[in-house]
Order: sequence, then structure tokens, then C-alpha cells
Amino acid sequence: MNESRNAAVIAIILALTSHCHGAMNTIKIGAIFHGNGEVETAVLHHAVKQIRMHRTTGQFDLEPIIKTVEIDTDGMGAAAAACELLAEGVAAIFGPKSAYTRSVVASIAAHHDVPHIEYAWRPVEESELESTTINVYPPGKNVSEAIATLITAMPWKQFIAIYETDDGLSRIQDALKLHGPQDDPVTVRQLGEGPDYRSLFKDVATSRDINILLDVEYDNLIPVLEQAKQVNLMKDYYTYIISGLNFPDDRIIENFKDSPVNITGLGLMEDRKDELRDALKLDVRVEDALLYDALLLFKKALDALNLANIDADSPFDLVPVPLACNSVEKYSAGRNLTEAIRSETRVDELTGPMEFDQFGQRQTFQIHVWEFYLDRYQTIAIQDNEGFRLTRSAQERKDDIESKIKINRYKVTTRIGPPYFMEIPKDSNEGIVIKEKRYYGYSVDLIHAISELLNFDYEFELVPDGNYGSYSDVNKTWDGLVRRLQDREADLAICDLTINHQRESAVDFTMPFMNLGISILHKKPETKPPDLFSFLSPFTTDVWIYVATAYLAVSLALFFLARIAPGEWDNPHPCNPDPEELENSFNLMNSMWLSIGSLLQQGSDILPKAPSIRMVAGMWWFFTLIMTSSYTANLAAFLTAGKMGDSITSAEDLATQSSIKYGAVDGGSTSMFFKNSSNSVYQRMWAAMMEARPSVFTKDNAEGVKRVLGEDSKYAFIMESTSIEYHVARSCNLEQIGGFLDNKGYGIAMPLNSPYRTLFSEAVLKLQEQGVLQKLKDKWWKERDLNPETAKCNNTGEATDDSDELELGIANVGGVFLVLMCGVSAACVVAILEFLWNVRKVAVDEMVTPWEAFKAEFKFAINIWAETKPVKVAKSSNRSSTSALHTGAGPGRAASVARSLVGSFLRLDMIDKFEKDNTSNTRTGNQRNN
Repeated sequence: MNESRNAAVIAIILALTSHCHGAMNTIKIGAIFHGNGEVETAVLHHAVKQIRMHRTTGQFDLEPIIKTVEIDTDGMGAAAAACELLAEGVAAIFGPKSAYTRSVVASIAAHHDVPHIEYAWRPVEESELESTTINVYPPGKNVSEAIATLITAMPWKQFIAIYETDDGLSRIQDALKLHGPQDDPVTVRQLGEGPDYRSLFKDVATSRDINILLDVEYDNLIPVLEQAKQVNLMKDYYTYIISGLNFPDDRIIENFKDSPVNITGLGLMEDRKDELRDALKLDVRVEDALLYDALLLFKKALDALNLANIDADSPFDLVPVPLACNSVEKYSAGRNLTEAIRSETRVDELTGPMEFDQFGQRQTFQIHVWEFYLDRYQTIAIQDNEGFRLTRSAQERKDDIESKIKINRYKVTTRIGPPYFMEIPKDSNEGIVIKEKRYYGYSVDLIHAISELLNFDYEFELVPDGNYGSYSDVNKTWDGLVRRLQDREADLAICDLTINHQRESAVDFTMPFMNLGISILHKKPETKPPDLFSFLSPFTTDVWIYVATAYLAVSLALFFLARIAPGEWDNPHPCNPDPEELENSFNLMNSMWLSIGSLLQQGSDILPKAPSIRMVAGMWWFFTLIMTSSYTANLAAFLTAGKMGDSITSAEDLATQSSIKYGAVDGGSTSMFFKNSSNSVYQRMWAAMMEARPSVFTKDNAEGVKRVLGEDSKYAFIMESTSIEYHVARSCNLEQIGGFLDNKGYGIAMPLNSPYRTLFSEAVLKLQEQGVLQKLKDKWWKERDLNPETAKCNNTGEATDDSDELELGIANVGGVFLVLMCGVSAACVVAILEFLWNVRKVAVDEMVTPWEAFKAEFKFAINIWAETKPVKVAKSSNRSSTSALHTGAGPGRAASVARSLVGSFLRLDMIDKFEKDNTSNTRTGNQRNN
């Protein structure tokens, strides 16, 4: 009874409510879909179901009527479907999505004032809507701007754009407009007829573009990406931007879960896409979500208009009547309902907030930028009415890259070149293995140190062509290490690879791990033993002969002119005013003494007095001044010539001579430096290198060093200073000439726009701050594989001052010592002869035996304390020898022979004395006769 009573009460209340608000009517809504329209149909029914479930006191129920047009280009079929819906008496028409049919439907609906609701993208050129059309899809202009803004924010300086339809080309047109005439090239390709697109993607792979803007239909996206993966376009470093608004797309996670590629896309559904997908158990795209939101928007506007109509003074009928396409009848509430929809505001929808302008264009929306990275989606930016703004911080981006670098294994490409990468002798477990051979070096240690900081795995490879990386103007391609990075066959490249502008346009570099400059390697001049008489080198033999001749001539001139010059005859006894004879100081010996004293800058105690003699002496002194100064100036140069080494001390010296050829590695950064230099000296050097025959260029540094050592100092090799330092440390025959011609650095190269560049640069900086880089350089330059013998003659040995290199050794001045010793020895011989002659004279004058005279003179000579010398030698007390000498008695034959020799010796003195006495008597007689 109670239950029956309650049911009756409810029935009465409902009847009263119906009487107050009007009868419970059904509002028909129409929809036109293409194809089977399975998902759209399910979405439409699900939306109606949700509306009915949440309906409270609304008087209208929605009845969907769906028309299907199989071909999306069938405009006649779409028009017929629209007319059928009008005949059914629908209050609004949803769809179709096709650009070929929607304008026909919109025109028919506008003619009869029936609201037409679109949920598909419209190009910018078709942005103007019919009077009753509302489009819940964001305007094409805003979507195109969002794509362009995202490319700018990435940032992409160079990319390739691939589109499938004309609508796709229209969507990316703003991105293409970013490219200016001075910017890097942007390639635009149409996907073409399918289903095989691999030929197109092979062309993309050979172009080395890693940034790809892709606009394809939703159903074709996964097959296209699968074919891109087959040609290795889904590897690390590749970045895709998907222009549709269907992100996050779960199909990408399912198909490319283990792919290291970076895929970025745009989406409207934020994180509520799963609500509709889980409810329908179908794959839902953005248009389906927009259709769902459009139905809710229509229902809310309808309810709002119904409430307003109840309180209106002149209400109108919201329930449409059947209309004929060929009639002029209109839906009486159609215009009001259209305005109600356009003025409606929705916030919590699947596709975000909604607001519309007076023309039916959606003005409020949020486009989320999603990034598929590390097997998950995350929002990195938002585009809305306030503009484009990033939602992920730089630190979060860095953390993501650090996480990714730990799960990948990176290939490091390099080339053989000491000390960076060298093959290890057999029977060693050191280093890394490449094809059953072991290698070690500075590069291996540096990569290992960085890997310990960043915690990643790596493997080495040798670059196939062995080149550093140079650009061919003929083929328009790179080779060597740069080519491997561009082809994405390697992740890192390390060796003595110089950072320059041309390479930086092709690959990325970390901060330099080693700073250096270009310098010149040359063979040390062969050290020849200096000439013993090198002090004679300042003058030629002819000059020395002329000097000796001049010396003799001037000495003789002084001698003869002094004899005829009255002023040179002096009184030997100044106290005697009337001397019997005059003396001349300029005898032959004194004349030669004056000349030699002047020549040696020592002077003489004999000076001329006569004007003629003074003129001769003055001219001789002038001559000796010039000759001595010239000799002294040239002597220093000749004595230090062997120590100074080569006359080549700089690049300018090389450029101004032609006897020594010079070159560099063909196609290397050093060659490019000279080729592109604006310096006149370097331009002249580059021209000389290009014209030299045979060629002065080498394949690598090792060949250049070998050529320097093998061409007898007639070849200089220009290379980086660090390599010069390494080779000089291991060869006593090499030296570095001059300073740096430029300043540069070695860096670790990686593919262009690599996300790991910052991490590796920070690791290099950290190693530098910790002193690890310097320790590694000391290890491989000054410690490892260094011959102890060469350490004594190169820069790794004890440092020598520049002044020490110019010091003269005994070999340079040995001839001077030899002359000194010979002169002193000759003086000693002369002194001995003088001593013996004096002994003979003393023996004669003092009437003593020569032996007694010798002993007396010798004892006095060795008595260094004696300051005075006796005039006469004390005679022996033994007179027997004298008596015996006079009497002829003697001890024997030996004594008689001795007396005979002594007698002969004394008779020489007696003859001299007799001649002197005879001369004196003659003079006296002559004076008396006068």
C-alpha cells in the first residue's frame, strides 16, 4: 500500500511539473559521418547517454539521427543527407568532417537557420563560417602558429617537413615561413602515394636532417613511423614534431617503447583522453572528443535557452518542425539557439575550456605540447590565449637527459694518432679492444673519465677512411669523423680534432678539453764541431794576409822613416849637452812592438816625436781601430752561430725564403686556417704550399714528422702545438720554431643539436677543475712511452735558460787557449835561451866556469825570496882546476875534452871583447885626429 501511494505521489508531481514547464518533448539532433563512422557513432550515443543520466528537470530529451556518406568527397551525398535530416526535424546538425562536404551542409543549414556544429580543423583560408555554424576545433591559424612557435622554441634551425594532404601543408605553413633567405635550408616533401614510403625516408636519411616535422592523417601515422624506423630514422638524436592535436597517442608507446627517438606532439585532451577511450573501448582521436564536447555544449545551450524562453514575454517553440530543402521555411528558434551556443562558456571539458566569438570561432582553448621521451609522455609547454609558455624547467630537462644517457650505449669514433689513440704492443691487457686488437691513449682515458662522471657505457671504433673531417667543395660532403657523426653511425668523435667554424656548422662540440695553437716543427740543425781556430773566422784568409802585410809594412815604414827623421834621434845622456853620439828608439824591434801593441789595443812605451812618424802612427791607429772593432763585432756572431741554430724563427721567416719547403695535413684544420686566412703572410704561405711540387701536404701528422726528419732540414711541418710537443719530447732531432699562429682547442664532437652536449661540456669542465685533464696530458706527453735518453735533450728534461743556450764551450774558444799555450811555450823557450846566454856571459866576465855561473844564476832564479841580485858571481876556492887549466895538467882524457870545450866557449867571448876594445880605440883615435 505504501509503495503504491508513493508511486502515485511521484506521478502527480511529475504531471504537475510537466504542466508547469511544458510537456516532455524530444529534440532531434542530426549527424553526418563518412565511412562506417563507428567511433563517431559510439561517441554520439555515449554523449546522449551521459546527458540522459545527468538530466534532472530538463524537459528535452535528445534523439540522435545519424546519416552516413561513404565517400568523404561526395558533396551531393552530403547535401542529400542534410536534406533528410531537415525533413526529420532536427534542431542541429553535427558534421561532417570532410572539407569537401562540410561547406555544402553548412550552407543548407544556414539557409534554414538550423545550427551547424563542426568539430574538425579548418584551414586559415576557410576560416570564415556560415551564419549558423559553430566550430569547436581551435582555429587553423592558432594551430599553425602553435607549430611554428614550438619549432622556434626547440629550437630548429634546419628541418625537413613532410606532409600528406593539402590540409597538412596549410597547417605547417607558418612553420615554413620561419625560414629566411639567410637561414639554413628547409626541405619540404609530400608523403606521396602509399603504402610504401621508404624511398622517401631513405632520401631523408641521406640528407642528414635529424629534425622532422610530420603531418599525416591519424590512421596513417603509425605505418609511416614504422617505415621510418626501418630506414634508421627512429634512432637517437632524431626529433619529430607531429602536427595533429591527438597527443598523447598511446599507439606510439605501444609501437616505439624501446626507441630512443624524441617525438613531440600537440594535444587538446590533456590527461582526460582515457575517460572516453575506457568508456567506449575504442581508439579515440581529438575529433571524437570534440564531438563529445560539442554535444554537451549544445545541451547546455539548449537548456539555457529553454529557461530563458519560459520567462520570455513572447516565447517561441524550441521544437523544430520538419523542413524541406526546396522550401523557404526556417527553424524558428534556430538563430536564438545558434547565439546561445556561441555565447556559452565551458570549462571542464575533455578538450579544455571553450569560448566562442560572434562568428562561431573557438577563442578559448589550451594546446598542450607533449614529449614522448624515455618511454613516457610529459607536458613540456602550453599554448593558449596568453601565448606559448614552457612548463618544464631546464633542470627537469637535464635530469631527463641524464636518465637517458645511463641506459644507452654510445659509439665513440676515433682515428689512430699518438698519443691520443695508439695500438698496444702484443701481450698486454691494457686499453680497449677493437677487432681483436688493443688500443690505448689519451682519448681512451678521457672518455673513461667522463663515463665515470656521467655513468654511461661506450665502445670505440676506428673511422674507416682515417680522416679528421673535411668538406669537399666538389662533392658538397664531409668525410672522416664528421661524416660518421652526420650519418649517425657514431655518437661521439674524439682525437686531436680541432674546433673551427666550418666543422661547427656540421657537428656540435663540447667545450675544449685542450687549448693549443698552430706552430712549426723543424729538424734541429746538425751540430758540427766548432773549428779550433774559429776566432779567425771573422776575417777571411785574404784579410788576415792583408793585415799581416800591413803590419810588416807599417813597422818597416816606422823603422826607415825614423832613421831619416831628425826628431827621432835623441841624446842618450841628457846631462851631457855635447854628446858624442845620438840614439834612435825606433829600431826594427821597437817599430814592430809599437805596431803590434797598437793592433792589439794595448799601446806601447815608445811613442813617436817626429811629425812624419806621428802621421804614420796615427793612420795605423785608425786602421787598427776599424779592424779591431769589426773583428770584435763579427767574433761574437761567429762564436755563437752554432748555438743560435736555424735562421728560421717564425712564420714570416718561412714566407720570405724558398730553400725550406713547408706543408700541413691535407684537408685538416691547419690547412683550412691558411686557406681562409686574410693575413697577407699566411696567404703567401698558402700560395707557396699550393704551388710546391712535389706536394708538401701529408695524409697525417705522422707522415709530416717523418718527412721533417728525412729531408735534411729542408722541410718544415705546420701542425698543432700539442702534437709538436709530443714528437719533440720523443726525438732529439726535432724542435718547435716560433710561437702560436692562432689559438684554438680540441673538443669532443657529436651530432648536430645533440641533447648531450651540455652534459659532456660540464663533465669536461669538472675534469679540468679537478686537474684530471692536466694529469692525463702529463701522463701521455711526459711519462708514457718516453725514452730516457731523449728526456735529456728535449723539453721534458731539465729546463734550460735561453742564455745558457748561447754560452760558449771550450770547443768554441779552444783555439785561443792553444795560441796562448803556444805563445807562452815559445816565451819559455826564449827565456831559457836568454838564461843560457847570460850564463855564458857571466862565466866569461867573472872568469868562472860555466857550471859555476849556471848554478849561481839558477839558485838565484829559484830563490823567490831574493829581492836583489849580485852583480858578480863568487869565484870558487878551488883554484886547482884553474891552475890545471893553465898548466895543462888534468886528471885524464875526459877532463882535457871538457877544458877544450870550455876554452872554445870562452874564446868566443874573448873575441867579442877584443872587437869591442878595437872599436873603442878606433873611435878615440878618430876624435884625437879631429
